[in-house]
Amino acid sequence: MAARTALIAIVLTASGPASAATLAVPFDFSRHAIELTANVKGKPLHVLLDTGANPSVIDLGRATALGLPLDRKAAGQGNGEGGKTTAAIPTVIPSPNIGGHDFGNVEALATDLRALSKSYGQPLDGVFGYSFLSTNTVLVDYPSHTLTIRPEGPNLAPRCRQRYDIPFTSNDDDQFPVIRNFRFGGVEAPVTLDTGSNRTIGLYRAAAEIAAIRNALVVEDVSGGSSFGGSYTTRNATLKIPFGIGPFMLPGGQDVSVMPGDGIPGKRIANVGNGFLAAVKAKLLIDYPNKRLALFGGCDAAKR
Repeated sequence: MAARTALIAIVLTASGPASAATLAVPFDFSRHAIELTANVKGKPLHVLLDTGANPSVIDLGRATALGLPLDRKAAGQGNGEGGKTTAAIPTVIPSPNIGGHDFGNVEALATDLRALSKSYGQPLDGVFGYSFLSTNTVLVDYPSHTLTIRPEGPNLAPRCRQRYDIPFTSNDDDQFPVIRNFRFGGVEAPVTLDTGSNRTIGLYRAAAEIAAIRNALVVEDVSGGSSFGGSYTTRNATLKIPFGIGPFMLPGGQDVSVMPGDGIPGKRIANVGNGFLAAVKAKLLIDYPNKRLALFGGCDAAKR
């Protein structure tokens, strides 16, 4: 299974003005990740869009080749699902161009992405996370594999038959969006929403403390993944109860992953990824500037 990108444990803020235009651009979803091409200093970079990365990330080798400023004196450690740490050097991705539109400078951490690229299946140059999303409103259209981006401003919500608004919250101000009332059968529990994960859902050990989940989980064979924190082992499983939020539900019998991490009981018992959002045929609105998240469905005959 291709790797997920993970939370980077140094918080920075994006800077610089953004283009005033609205951009609609297709994204590559062949690996169940939101992959875009961003041109920086005239060079194409293969990047992922990830609500679980904070701030953003660029491969150290690419940053060096592009001559980006590297503040080595302020270097820290990034971490992820693998539990290991890796050197993370503050830098700035200058004015990335996506689909012919220039965006403002993106604060980032430069780190070695070679292991993540190997797990993903092709070279990755970077990950656009909170420092990019915080200044733009983004609509991820999973059915059409199209991304619409608009700098802070007018509403991007499409006209659809279904809509479910998600309260804008995170744990301990880490900017990783949390859905507090995600349903597992007849119970609700908090999960993180992660567009950097290609999984349907990854269940942490804290999920096993909930009887409805524990009794419905059939664990099978071993699998693996990779993140900024190194490689790690997961277990493939089947969850025999339905799960989802609002009208966006999947029936029981879905393939899920059992993650090596503990999670945080009452705060984060699972991580929901692109596999779920694609399966329920959702459009995901990520509007950090206005503190809004929403899911839309039944949009086939509707216009944005």
